[in-house]
Amino acid sequence: MFGRTAERPDPRPAAPPSRNPHRMRDGHRREYAAERERGPISFPERCAGALTDIGVHGAVSFRDLAEARFGGHPYTTRRAVDTWIRDGLVTETTETGPNGNPFKVLTLTPAGVAEARDLAAKRGMDRGQRIEIPRIRSAQASHDTAVYRATWKERQRLRKQGATVRRVRLDAELRSAVARASESARKKDGDRAADAERHRIAQELGLPVDDEGRVLYPDAQIEYEDAEGRTGRVNVEAVSGDYREPAVRAKAAAGFRMHASGPAAAALLTRLGLGPGEDGSWLRGPVDRDPATVEL
Repeated sequence: MFGRTAERPDPRPAAPPSRNPHRMRDGHRREYAAERERGPISFPERCAGALTDIGVHGAVSFRDLAEARFGGHPYTTRRAVDTWIRDGLVTETTETGPNGNPFKVLTLTPAGVAEARDLAAKRGMDRGQRIEIPRIRSAQASHDTAVYRATWKERQRLRKQGATVRRVRLDAELRSAVARASESARKKDGDRAADAERHRIAQELGLPVDDEGRVLYPDAQIEYEDAEGRTGRVNVEAVSGDYREPAVRAKAAAGFRMHASGPAAAALLTRLGLGPGEDGSWLRGPVDRDPATVEL
């Protein structure tokens, strides 16, 4: 699907040789840094990881995918996306950000879902990993894609610690699991049984419950296996500027990894005393204090 025979020659003239003996980063490109740290990553491997990401997260912006999987290189990303579109795997639409700026969003087609499921299994993800075509709402597109940015940064942090990500659950999947169990208990034994079952399944899923008995749901939850084979979870929140302060405080206190999606969100977290630290990270709750860069 991504063989070199399909690549068209670059019509641009060759760049003059650089005087710098080391390849430098340009603009949003991070390819040099990534290769220096992990070794060269082949184009097919980048494509496999990228298509899996679109499936896992439902909606991913073109720019974020370029940063995460293609070293920040827009031309390489465009080559992959155009191939997916041609093969009927991906749909590309234009959405509008909170400041009125347009941005490209990538989602899967039914054929893309099947391909991404196969890739996810081959890449060692849990069989229960949900991959499906999402219902994209234009008003929520900016936040939905911000969740991918936040989750990707957490995945990178875990990888540096020697952990392997096995599954990513989004907010909708977590809510559905809790609601389904609670409603089943309600039909059998009434409201009190439903409340008890809601709390039980929340604990099973690693979701905290506040003092009023409400389950706190993250935007995404990462399930991982560390270098010693132990399993763990990280709850990730992509905070927007319109978040309410009590909700942010509650999730931060519960140990959620709080990521700022834009300047307004960064100001909100700072105002609440949640960051930033000297290393550029936000200060979080007691569950997970490891540093991570979260300014998106």
